Amino acid sequence: MEDSHKRSLVKSITYRASATLALAIISWFYTGNLLETSFITIIFTIVATIIYYFHERVWDRIKWERHIRK
Repeated sequence: MEDSHKRSLVKSITYRASATLALAIISWFYTGNLLETSFITIIFTIVATIIYYFHERVWDRIKWERHIRK
């Protein structure tokens, strides 16, 4: 069992979309500034998406606690 690169990428994007919304709400609450909120949200989302993608790819290679579906 191994996710394709495309599947890992789509999972990364959909996860980040929901996390981005949460981050934007939290940033807006604390800063009250649309420009700061946008900057924080955009930069963090890009960085976190890249990190998550590689995190998924590494874990896809680790066989620990993986089972073949029957």
